[in-house]
Amino acid sequence: MNDLVRVERLSKVHYGSGLLRRRAHAVSAVDSVSLTIAEDSIMGLVGESGSGKSTLARAILYLDPPTDGTVWIAGMNPATLSHAEMRQFRHTAQIVVQDPHAALNPRQSIGAAVAEGLRNRRILRREREQRVSELLDMVGISPRRRNDYPQQLSGGQRQRIVIARALAMEPRFLVLDEPVSSLDVSVQAQIVNLLLDLKQRLALTYLFISHDLNLVAYMSDAIAVMKDGRIVELGGAEEVIAGPKQHYTQVLFRNAPSLLQTLPRSVL
Repeated sequence: MNDLVRVERLSKVHYGSGLLRRRAHAVSAVDSVSLTIAEDSIMGLVGESGSGKSTLARAILYLDPPTDGTVWIAGMNPATLSHAEMRQFRHTAQIVVQDPHAALNPRQSIGAAVAEGLRNRRILRREREQRVSELLDMVGISPRRRNDYPQQLSGGQRQRIVIARALAMEPRFLVLDEPVSSLDVSVQAQIVNLLLDLKQRLALTYLFISHDLNLVAYMSDAIAVMKDGRIVELGGAEEVIAGPKQHYTQVLFRNAPSLLQTLPRSVL
């Protein structure tokens, strides 16, 4: 299986403000991380709050470019791309964030929110209208609700719109940054099933970030464990969960005794 994403020695340093304070107050958020994500697979990324998971994800996507290191996604190195090439990179790699309420403009209808990416791709209006309907239907929202506003939807429905908006760019790679953590448990299951269905239907590759270890075990083909900005353990999901080598990983998983019961998704 080919690697769709390759990250080599990626680091992200946050500096203090002002010329004199800049170096003295530098904070290393991500420290020399290397990993690969196979095409059509799910890499789970776990770690305690503040371990650098979201910072790593944003650096990989060049939403907040890394201080050092190299990223390739679908053969593209964003550090070397022209403005026009960067537009294609943004089509290829998208993100679904934790808080769908904050991600959507309350003054913009959900149909307009989904159509935004299609306009950026210069798709003509008639085709755009049809594609919006298809995307809404794909994520389980009736196209008749295209004129509704985010505040008229539940949290789970808003997250479906955020997913549809990302899919409008026709990406190959999606970063899912705690995509269900703000939702009720019953709704979480619906969104997880939707994400798995979309992955299979559209041949997507995911980086799935979550603090829920059971959920990561259920979703992932491989797991990376972060601590203090570093990857401290990396391997196949069954390998990492059944026999973690690092003490930190052992402690992290110790409070999730049902993990071993979640592994069979890969053989279903």
